[in-house]
Amino acid sequence: MSAPLLTVVIEVWGWRWAFGSVGLVGLVWAMCWYARGEEGPLAPSLVRRSAGAGSSGADGSAPSVPYRRLLLSGTWLTAAFGAFAAYWLLSAGLTWAPDYLHEVSGLSLKQSGAVVTATAVGNAVVLLAHGLLARRASSKESVPRLPAGLGGGLVMCVAAVSIAAFAEVDTVGVKIALMVGPMALTNVILTVSQTVVARITPAGQRGVALGALAGVLSPLVTGRMVDAAASVPAGYHSAYLLMAGLVAVAGVLAVCFLRPEKDALRLEVPEAPAAGLLPAH
Repeated sequence: MSAPLLTVVIEVWGWRWAFGSVGLVGLVWAMCWYARGEEGPLAPSLVRRSAGAGSSGADGSAPSVPYRRLLLSGTWLTAAFGAFAAYWLLSAGLTWAPDYLHEVSGLSLKQSGAVVTATAVGNAVVLLAHGLLARRASSKESVPRLPAGLGGGLVMCVAAVSIAAFAEVDTVGVKIALMVGPMALTNVILTVSQTVVARITPAGQRGVALGALAGVLSPLVTGRMVDAAASVPAGYHSAYLLMAGLVAVAGVLAVCFLRPEKDALRLEVPEAPAAGLLPAH
């Protein structure tokens, strides 16, 4: 919804109001969350009881794990880098894709907004489809399941090839198809990362472990690359190849090092079946 609405805001009131309107919406949402937010009725009792979990007690809460061990585990480091790469592409797309489509591909501002909207829809479809498939697989104990690292890594590699192809091709229709389709597969690592980190982390510590999964440098670096290049198209070409490289590295790392069940066993974090976090592989 934001892309077409912000396009109208920019055309009528200017780009500053685009930032201002998003900030105001965020403040309103934060106040609503502060007033109404709480644990949902489906939250497992483990989550409610583990706020003060320092050791395994009579209430059955999981013992805490030193954050040093959590944040230096192969699963957390791989998940963090995968999420960083995905957020890099996502934030670059939100910030620079309309300008790229307008300046390089020749689309109008409204057409660029429509493409960004279609990309957001593609992202939503990919995430929902992945969630439904994962839930279905976890409910069928007899069906062989692809390990999270291998599955997420292969998807990231496919997305990386699509991003590189996006940078190289000149046909606008092909670029749009790649944005709406294969490039959206990058977002799968966001849900995989959240799930595997939750699997290796005691419930009371998940807020810290999950909160560190973010990338904020993408818009700045992309803008600098475009400014420093000999031309705007050349700058964007290099920026998208950088994104493809980050996603490809994240995919290879996921295949090699994303092992939530192995790390959970090493960290002595019991599985929480009520939370439906991750099936055993």
